Amino acid sequence: MTHPFARAGRELVPGHWFGSAAVLALGCALALTVVGFGHGVPLAIAVFAAIAAVALWNSPLRATGHVPLDSVRSRADSNSEKAVVVLWRPGCAYSSALRRRAAREGLEVHWVNIWRDEDAYELCRSINRGSEETPTAMVLDPRVGGPVVIPASVPGIREATVTRSLQSRAVRRR
Repeated sequence: MTHPFARAGRELVPGHWFGSAAVLALGCALALTVVGFGHGVPLAIAVFAAIAAVALWNSPLRATGHVPLDSVRSRADSNSEKAVVVLWRPGCAYSSALRRRAAREGLEVHWVNIWRDEDAYELCRSINRGSEETPTAMVLDPRVGGPVVIPASVPGIREATVTRSLQSRAVRRR
């Protein structure tokens, strides 16, 4: 199965806009209700702006933290080191929570947006039996044929990064 981006010849998939469009429609209805009850246009504009920000946050336009999977693989191959990768998608509350916790811990993780990277999309679906389940965490090791799936949690990522840093220190000492 090919990724919808490749079939449509574009970067953004129309089907992934439903949630953002629904939130935006709810914002319009809420703003009109606020005006209808006589609370004033400034309050309605503020409500609509807040809802629009939520819709944008959950839309496929949010590209923060995306690293192409091919570049992570090539970096791991050239350095002969493991790379910890988390496959994520905009609007996934679990991915956002994991990202915040990993940042707080200072963990070195490559974040790959499956809605912007066809290879990552296909990999995510193959790992999760056809589902776009995110976050999906893995270790890319050039010495192992394929990715090694790890728990998508801070302890799982911490263990993978600690193991990687210990191995790289051992290689440097030799």
